[in-house]
Amino acid sequence: MKIKSIYSIFFALIIFMSALVNEASAITPVKEQSLKEKVSVEAYDEEQEEADIIRKVSFRDKFRKSSESQINDFFKKYNRYSEKNDLEKLREMYDDNFVNNDGFNKETLFKMMEISADAYEDVEYTTIIDNIKVSGDFAVVDAHETAKGYTAAQIESLNDKGLITSEIYYTDYLKRDGNKWKITATDVRSELVSLKYGEAKNMPVEITAPECIASGTDYEVTLNTSAPLESFLVGSIVNEPIEFPVSQTRDVFRTIKSDELIRVLTSNSDNKNEYATVTIAVTRAKLEPPSVVINMTGMAFVMKRINVIKVNDQIKLEEINFNDKSET
Repeated sequence: MKIKSIYSIFFALIIFMSALVNEASAITPVKEQSLKEKVSVEAYDEEQEEADIIRKVSFRDKFRKSSESQINDFFKKYNRYSEKNDLEKLREMYDDNFVNNDGFNKETLFKMMEISADAYEDVEYTTIIDNIKVSGDFAVVDAHETAKGYTAAQIESLNDKGLITSEIYYTDYLKRDGNKWKITATDVRSELVSLKYGEAKNMPVEITAPECIASGTDYEVTLNTSAPLESFLVGSIVNEPIEFPVSQTRDVFRTIKSDELIRVLTSNSDNKNEYATVTIAVTRAKLEPPSVVINMTGMAFVMKRINVIKVNDQIKLEEINFNDKSET
């Protein structure tokens, strides 16, 4: 029963009792006593009903908080399993009909996870839940995740393993399956990933691009960085659709002047989300007469998600006859 109904019962009871008091003034003392007892019993029944209502509301609140607590524990387990690369445990946390906003289903997602598990090691995850909304057996969870780790293999020319960092803002949609929660869908809103080797590890790299763009639209990507002392940078900026298997776009490296590189790209028309990808090479010149040898001493890859929105044909309102009425 809603809280407003409780107030209605309370006011109705007061009015009812007032009417009885006025009527009781003309009744004999014996009947007045009997009536008072009757009112007392009814008042007690109303108090019990109100108490039952409060207990039911309290139980619902407790249940809701319990769901939120379960979801918080769910994501703690998710982090632990991710750090251990326990893909079997992670698989159990996803609904069989899972899909994300890149169009990947559960099978594709775990193929990608298997590759990542082999490629990286010592990855630490931190997940902060920003908001939880529970509706019965369904929940919407807004969260952001940071990760930091290293590549399992090293680049031979640099004799160094890569440092990977990422920051992702996303929304997970959950469904209660028995006494467990499972992820049914994921909407990645923002994503920034960097992979750095050698001298590039301590080099600041900032990439500016829109979070969301209409399909087939031009947008500008700007790279700002700072070259290590007595080195010079070359780099490229391309956009690549988020798809599996991955397709790589080749580009000509350009000299990065004044620590800035700007490129205008066109979002794909296939309605696929994409990455604006920056590649930077740190190089140094060494004089070895009679020639100058250029050595690469660092490399960085930075990817920023661009969510591409499909553009539908605009409906021409003048073609719609709002005055058209069918007769019955």
